[in-house]
Amino acid sequence: MCKLFGAVLSQEGCPNTLEKFRYQALQNPDGWGIAWYTKRKLHLVKSIKSAWWDVKYLATLREVKSKLIIAHLRKMTVGNIREVNTHPFTLDKYVFAHNGSVDVRPLVEYLKGTYKRIKGTTDSEVLFHFIVQNMEKWGHFMGLRKATKEISKVAKERKVTSINFLMTDGRYLYAYKRNYKGKNNLYFKKKGGFNKYVMFSSKPIEHGWEELENGELMVVDSLDLSVIRTKIL
Repeated sequence: MCKLFGAVLSQEGCPNTLEKFRYQALQNPDGWGIAWYTKRKLHLVKSIKSAWWDVKYLATLREVKSKLIIAHLRKMTVGNIREVNTHPFTLDKYVFAHNGSVDVRPLVEYLKGTYKRIKGTTDSEVLFHFIVQNMEKWGHFMGLRKATKEISKVAKERKVTSINFLMTDGRYLYAYKRNYKGKNNLYFKKKGGFNKYVMFSSKPIEHGWEELENGELMVVDSLDLSVIRTKIL
């Protein structure tokens, strides 16, 4: 399955951990993407090559100076290898990266207006639009809760492995872990002091990482790095 990485930093920069993250591309070779914000401007770089040997990956890291970053290494399951199918996905101010697979046919029926304009052929992009539509309608926290609960209903009847994802609206970073089948995982790491950070990864990078519980949502405010933890099952 794909690999996720996210970081919220108290000081603008690019963590060394993001360079080490590319080693996971050995098992996830079907493209990569990095999204970051500078003064609320969204930047996005994608490639269909493996981050392990793509020189563009390291070149992009030299450009990244941000307090809020989401990255993804893809292992193709749904949708062919094209840039439009490469995570992270963006929609207005939102960024989304996903690990898992979802039968999204029931969710497509809920999409309305601009949310129906799916560019690629992945289940992840449909899932993203479904979540954003709910957040815009009900507010971020309530909308996210409603969307994930609806997906849980789908999971009882259809094929859903997990909806582990990282998502941001430019201020908050949302990290959610929900496994239905399989063992997809999500970890976090926190550091206090002058250069504070909260980072997330599908797989621990060196030491000091803690595992999110199944059904746990962590929300990090990029203004002060405060963290809210709750459960959505």
